[in-house]
Amino acid sequence: MKKYLGYLVVAMVLAVTSAGVAQADQFFSTPAGSVNPLTGQPVSASANFSLSGSTLTLTLTNLTPDMVSAGQLLTGLSFTLSNGSGVTLNSQTGNLVNILTGGVISNVGGLNDTLGWGFGSTGGSTFELCVICSGGVTSPVTPSEGLLGLPSADGKFDNANPSIVNNAAHLPVVLGAATYTFTVPTGVTVSDVFFTFGTQAGGGVSAPEPSSVLLLGLGLVGLPLLMRRRS
Repeated sequence: MKKYLGYLVVAMVLAVTSAGVAQADQFFSTPAGSVNPLTGQPVSASANFSLSGSTLTLTLTNLTPDMVSAGQLLTGLSFTLSNGSGVTLNSQTGNLVNILTGGVISNVGGLNDTLGWGFGSTGGSTFELCVICSGGVTSPVTPSEGLLGLPSADGKFDNANPSIVNNAAHLPVVLGAATYTFTVPTGVTVSDVFFTFGTQAGGGVSAPEPSSVLLLGLGLVGLPLLMRRRS
């Protein structure tokens, strides 16, 4: 009897895990030690995709500390959907700011300013969201509205150079995270995420596929055998 109860518990856990995979966010980030290949400067970012019905919400964040130049601005993301039919970008918002002398932050609008990034398919079910675009996708904001990294402890960008400070071509920029919502087919998954940094095409970093949930599932599969041996 204990053996069968053990199987039942494991089956229930696996069912819950499978359900979680379908509903869970997909989180991607740059590998540790990533650099902009054009400038050699360190970069760090994350992309969190959350699916609810036919609405896919992307939270894009530049996590680069102690930013120095516009080569560390997060300016694009490409990704592939398991079903790319009828995908549309519905909204894109962020906090637009200017960076003044001494790295001082000056708000342009509010927390939910409308952004003007380009968006489109680069072929098949692969899409590009971008300031600096490629593959036929265009953006009206080039080269402004890149995402800033983390400010210094005093709330300013103390190390920023003239490519960010008072630079009319690159300003305004986005402070903190930007949020994008898409209409997508229900049940889609995301893969092949690629971050772009800087104001020149080619400053890209690939993100590894998330694997934590898969590893959890593989670990649970072995539990029935362990229970059988103990019983």
